[in-house]
Amino acid sequence: MAKRGHGEGTIYKRADGKWRAQVSVGGKRLSKTHTKRSVVAEWLRKTTGQIGMGLTYDQARVSLADHLQRWLAGVQGSLRASTYSHYKLLIDKYLIPSIGDALVKDLSPDLVQFCYDELTRAGVGAHTLIKMHAVLHEALRRAVETGLAARNPSDAARPPAAPAQEMKFWSETEANRFLMAARGNRLYALFYLAIVSGGRQMELCGLQWSDLDWTGGQLRIQRQLLRSGDEIFGPQKTARAKRTISLGAGTLDVLRAHLALQARERRLAGSGWLEHGLIFTSTTGTPVHHKNLVDRYFKPLVQAAGVKPIRFHDLRHTAAAIMLSHGRPPIVVSRILGHARVSITLDIYGHLIPGLDAGVGDMMDELVAPVEWSVETEKSEK
Repeated sequence: MAKRGHGEGTIYKRADGKWRAQVSVGGKRLSKTHTKRSVVAEWLRKTTGQIGMGLTYDQARVSLADHLQRWLAGVQGSLRASTYSHYKLLIDKYLIPSIGDALVKDLSPDLVQFCYDELTRAGVGAHTLIKMHAVLHEALRRAVETGLAARNPSDAARPPAAPAQEMKFWSETEANRFLMAARGNRLYALFYLAIVSGGRQMELCGLQWSDLDWTGGQLRIQRQLLRSGDEIFGPQKTARAKRTISLGAGTLDVLRAHLALQARERRLAGSGWLEHGLIFTSTTGTPVHHKNLVDRYFKPLVQAAGVKPIRFHDLRHTAAAIMLSHGRPPIVVSRILGHARVSITLDIYGHLIPGLDAGVGDMMDELVAPVEWSVETEKSEK
């Protein structure tokens, strides 16, 4: 057995040939066993350092799984129901099965990176891993604050880069063909409004008739339908997302026709109608489920229209592209879309603005093209 000073712990080789390191904290013993002496020596060095910084025995025994669950419970009150559910899914499905058994104090960048690499090889997508990394990083940041960890091991780990995705949207002709195919569908007005306003899917599903000013032709977008949780509606994510937009006369006519359709559906449902004051509903007055909207309504209509397949969210891109290609100022489009900053609009759609660089080439030629001159010419002019 190697001799060490008080509080430095010990390292020794067991009868089975494995190495063990031990150190006491609060009168209780922590230990690490491995086939390599270097591994237990590094563990002992790290652990004694953490003990010197105040690590207790109870803290030393906290697994990542336990910490993640406690952290999530602690932040639940500050999260939207949908965000909480997403965090829980990432933790329960990926993080805990992969590295949940590891003690928080023993986590290393290499172990976290191994987790990411293994999940990548298992076919987990880059976007999922990026979100998972964000959750783990935040949870471990809290572990550092509370003394469970000396540093955040996820700082040095790198999830895979998100693959570049080409933006998809419809031309005006494709949008028109889709709306022609959607005529007669009970949610025609929803699709029409999505294309002319660029509203997000859950914003549109959360609209109520009280949000519509028929006289002024304006629509207040101030809530969204939540995908999960006990609450049906939730606030917008940013202050700019809560906005009022102007509607054209044609859009108002479409909504009037939809109001009449909804009145007929309410009469047919009778006592089975559940009133929420929503503009867009199921046939019994309940909110439109986001998966039903896409799978039962949107995708079949896209196929019937014979236009290229896009996501429902790409209707938002379609609206932005049409507005910008017809000269609407980016700041106006940004406000209609509810972006937090106009720079977001320019970053996403700037390449779609026609003539943005018109005349720049000639201007630069005029400003920097070399002009020949000579000293003799300059003197003669004087």
